[in-house]
Amino acid sequence: MVSSGSRSGNAGSDGLLRAGAARVPVTPPAGFEICGPEFAPVPSTGVDDDLLARVIVFDAEGRRVAICSLDVWGVSPALQTAIRKSVAEAASTHAPFVWVTCTGNGTSPPAWQDAPGLDRYRNYLSYLPELCGGAAVQASQSMKPAAIGVNAARLTGVTTGVSGAGAEADDAVTVASVATAGGDGIAQIFSFSCPAIVRGNDGRWTGDFPAYASWALEQAGGGTVAFARGSDADVRPYNWFRDNRSRSHMERAAPDVQAIGLLLATQASSAARQVEHRRNVSAETAADDDRGVRVLRVGELVCIGVDRPQPAIFARHLRKAMPRSRVIVSTNVAGTGPAAGEELDVDLELDTLQVARAAGAK
Repeated sequence: MVSSGSRSGNAGSDGLLRAGAARVPVTPPAGFEICGPEFAPVPSTGVDDDLLARVIVFDAEGRRVAICSLDVWGVSPALQTAIRKSVAEAASTHAPFVWVTCTGNGTSPPAWQDAPGLDRYRNYLSYLPELCGGAAVQASQSMKPAAIGVNAARLTGVTTGVSGAGAEADDAVTVASVATAGGDGIAQIFSFSCPAIVRGNDGRWTGDFPAYASWALEQAGGGTVAFARGSDADVRPYNWFRDNRSRSHMERAAPDVQAIGLLLATQASSAARQVEHRRNVSAETAADDDRGVRVLRVGELVCIGVDRPQPAIFARHLRKAMPRSRVIVSTNVAGTGPAAGEELDVDLELDTLQVARAAGAK
């Protein structure tokens, strides 16, 4: 069933866009097991870079909405519900107006497990929504007049289709830029179809290439920069397609992470510099909880989140079906294994398009 929300009445008196953003570390303590889709859990020995939760809050024509992105492999439906509730309360809005996504980080706490077998994570996962709510408080307190614009670029040659070197991946990089009237960066959200599994299982906490790319964009003045994992079930980094016996970058160390991260940040930064910002925008949300589909629209930006994994063609089809919108498609938000979802679910694609239409996507 497709549902959408009602006005929350929190926008500024002039009806124009306001926005704020914040981030908070969510790195588990050293000694807690690093989990992920590829390897057995291994106790962490330290931190190379903190895992973060990033929250962006918008007021647009009478509605307050929020985006929350976490540096984890996936977020279980139950945990998504708890995060939406916490962020909504902290931002003085309603849970349906909060869009939760993740980076697809393969060096992750088990946030996608409803009942994790690792008992020591129970308190951590219970507290994680409160940390996200704390970031929402800071984002709400920092809100100022803003404008938003969206652009796209391409990043070729750094991913491959899982079935072979000739398989089609998705090289689109979509970036939304939120800035003050003077051009200072408040926030960015960007997406690219590639699971963040470059780093090996070496016992160090890291956000993989999305964290490095986000850091580079933040250093360049983008504000708080959030990443949404793309439609990537049949995509692998570099030339790591199935049965390839001469793969590159197999050290799976920090330089291999940085190679993709820097290229991705360069393309996203180039796209962001060419954005046409607008203040007079509306916001809308819609969802089909039965199918695990949630959509948030701010102006021409359409953020689509799907719990189940889908191949790259899923995102390409949706972008083609909505040519007047700038679409970020984030699949596998609930975090199943990387081998799942390589076949396109046509019914899910049609349902997702229906939800996006309900949110005003065109």
